[in-house]
Amino acid sequence: MLTSGDKSKERNKKIKVKAVQVEDELNSVIKEVLNRESIFQMVGMESELRADVLRRLREEVEVLSLQYNFPTKNDVANIARLLIQVEEKIDRMEEQMSDQSGALKRDRVKVIMEDLARHQAIVSQQPGSESKVVRTETGEHGE
Repeated sequence: MLTSGDKSKERNKKIKVKAVQVEDELNSVIKEVLNRESIFQMVGMESELRADVLRRLREEVEVLSLQYNFPTKNDVANIARLLIQVEEKIDRMEEQMSDQSGALKRDRVKVIMEDLARHQAIVSQQPGSESKVVRTETGEHGE
């Protein structure tokens, strides 16, 4: 003997099976309707019309933007591209400057070392003191 809970479960199961069958039938009908060539042609013509309307609207916005001096989407995109180009140029210039400053530092060190070797000079290590002691054959004296 079936209880009321069992009856409702069985009824729900039958409803579920019937719903799946109806869904499958509806899906097949929709597929048949959408797979017709006439639907594709109609959708294609509609999309062409919409694209044409969007093009004309864009042109009108361009004209209005010139009259009322407000930026368009293209203007903002162009500015963004220009900013990226400027940032890239700044990065390249910074790299060149760091390369040049490194070369200049190496050149300065080389000149100082050559000067030290040539004159046998000792440069003071005290901050703020730029005195130099020159070694001569007779002895040391400060300059």
